[in-house]
Amino acid sequence: MHNKKPTIYLVAVDMDGTLLHNDKSISDYTINVLRKIVEKGILLVPASGRPLNGMKAAVLNNVKGIKYAICSNGALLMDVQKEKSISKTGIPTEKALQALAYLEQFPAAVYVHTDKGTFRAEGWEKTGLSEKYPYIRFSEGTVKNLGEFLRTSGVNVMKMGAYILTDELAQKLLEKGSPIPGIIFLRTGDGIIELNSTNASKGNALYILCKKLGIQLENVLAIGDNENDISMLQAAGISAAMENAEDDVKQAAKFVAGNNEEDGAAHFLEEWVL
Repeated sequence: MHNKKPTIYLVAVDMDGTLLHNDKSISDYTINVLRKIVEKGILLVPASGRPLNGMKAAVLNNVKGIKYAICSNGALLMDVQKEKSISKTGIPTEKALQALAYLEQFPAAVYVHTDKGTFRAEGWEKTGLSEKYPYIRFSEGTVKNLGEFLRTSGVNVMKMGAYILTDELAQKLLEKGSPIPGIIFLRTGDGIIELNSTNASKGNALYILCKKLGIQLENVLAIGDNENDISMLQAAGISAAMENAEDDVKQAAKFVAGNNEEDGAAHFLEEWVL
């Protein structure tokens, strides 16, 4: 147990690699802890690279009373119950097209999160990625030409992502960084690169929400496991990186929680919040 715990009014917690096991399942124990947090009157805010719809099956449908969600790595701050955005920090279409042209030089499968859903080019089923990432719905949101779709459809891009066919290439691209001004490359998993506006982050979205609600950041607890969580961990008064996180994420947090396969986030929350 820790002495002199601050009063926690808001809990911001990542999903993949944090609340969820590696197979994308969530334990009954974790769900029970999350429900108790909401029942206690504390704001529970899922904070994920996923869009809002991607949060429903694991968390939102299992834990009633969640009011807000940080989506697409902070590009969207959502009112869950109204399914309306509170703030948007997307990628301008021209920047998205530049990023797409750059990524298409490499063996990669690119997708975009937009205000109208998630879209990807035809041909993903031929990449072999379905075996590496069995949880991806490859049949949803496919368009014949992703660039043409972005030019003509009128969608607003919130986030982009690329599944790189080799982890070694993904690491090289991350080390090189984004060649497009105003766009940042983020590591969110082995072989996975996500792209956001440099003005979009989970930390910025958390700040906007806390300001809206009149909550001090010192009364916020955040947990995450990957590079896209660092800004959120740095902003919160109490922060924990998962045991399965990379070293740079652990360095950004005040504490280290247990492994996601062992419900480490829920155990940390139970100790600090309940």
